[in-house]
Amino acid sequence: MTVSLLAGCSGGSQELDLGGREFTSTEVRGHSLVDGTSVRLTFDETAVSAQAGCNTIFGGASWGDGVLTSDGPLAMTMMGCDEDLAAQDQWLSDFLASEPSIALDGGTLVLGDDTEGITLTEVG
Repeated sequence: MTVSLLAGCSGGSQELDLGGREFTSTEVRGHSLVDGTSVRLTFDETAVSAQAGCNTIFGGASWGDGVLTSDGPLAMTMMGCDEDLAAQDQWLSDFLASEPSIALDGGTLVLGDDTEGITLTEVG
């Protein structure tokens, strides 16, 4: 599975400064999270990882010119999860693969739109 994220900024081709930053969800639109879980995205200089309650989705990535693109198929750990958590992991993987828009405003990261999306705040 290949995952690309659009990295749109109001300035057009401005690169998002995401390396070394971690975000956790404050709102999810278009999907109901399993009780007690959240979405967490972590970026380093050359990779992204995502968690939604059980497995971790991860892989090399680069961003610039308004797009975050994986360097190849993203991998996912294969922990034995409850059905609801496994379905949630698949939802997050599918959402990321849908190339959602992405915008950063200070410590708030928004992916997707008003219908299907995630609003996250920076951890730490």
